[in-house]
Amino acid sequence: MSHRLTDARSRALIPTESDMTAMISSMTFEISLRAIRATYADLDGWQDRARRMPPEQPERGSLLAMDDSIYPWHAISEAARLSLMTAGEHLRLARTSIEAGQVYPSAHFTVLRGALVGAAQAVWVLGADEAAERQERGLTLIDEMYRQLQIYYGELASTELTAKDRGELQSQIAWCGNRRAQVAGVRKAKTQLNQTDTIKWALHHHFSDDQRRSAGKLLWRQMSADAHVLGWSMFQRGNVVTPGHRSGMGVLESGGDLSHVAEPFVAIHRLLKEGWSLFDRLCESPTA
Repeated sequence: MSHRLTDARSRALIPTESDMTAMISSMTFEISLRAIRATYADLDGWQDRARRMPPEQPERGSLLAMDDSIYPWHAISEAARLSLMTAGEHLRLARTSIEAGQVYPSAHFTVLRGALVGAAQAVWVLGADEAAERQERGLTLIDEMYRQLQIYYGELASTELTAKDRGELQSQIAWCGNRRAQVAGVRKAKTQLNQTDTIKWALHHHFSDDQRRSAGKLLWRQMSADAHVLGWSMFQRGNVVTPGHRSGMGVLESGGDLSHVAEPFVAIHRLLKEGWSLFDRLCESPTA
């Protein structure tokens, strides 16, 4: 591997008078790569767990089994497990690119953002001390799935469909509505899932020091710029290399930098590890 891994350097025009400066990491290439590779054993182990048949379920009498019993049509444990599995999948995709010698200036962080969402959702649901709060959060996540699926079906209904397909689609829309009504009948509150609040809660739950909590919140905000293709996140990771004194614009060069990837990668791994640990503890029967 070369010292700087990159697919291609990206360039953009930005105001040279801007106060946005490149974020300089103290992590060297070697330390960054070592820290990322130290997570691989966990990532492989979680992948093996995701492949198991039948899928893992809480033991009878466990706290999570009792949580599941309040809404048997969609287990809270399964909603949390899916979040854990998809978070690991996103980290493995980021790993695959790194080991292929490709580190991207923006795309890597859209993948890491998905991993952060999955890990934080699981910790948010499973990390609540009280059963009633775990159940409320789990049902909130489940309701959001049905809500978004219902929106998708509604938009699909506006496309050209045969009469048969349209009838089946209307049945699916009604099914989502019925499921949401059932969930609402069990829930105590009517709030919708808020990913930013979920991220903040998970960070505060797992990281004890304010510095790491603040860093996690900033990474979430920064990676949102990558996911929504707003560009300012790349400005912070890059360097102005060709200032234009007459125009006030300069060419910013932003390449894939492993030290920028390592910080969110390792932090998300820690959060995901906490999620799996919570899942395992809550799945154990009282006699285990």
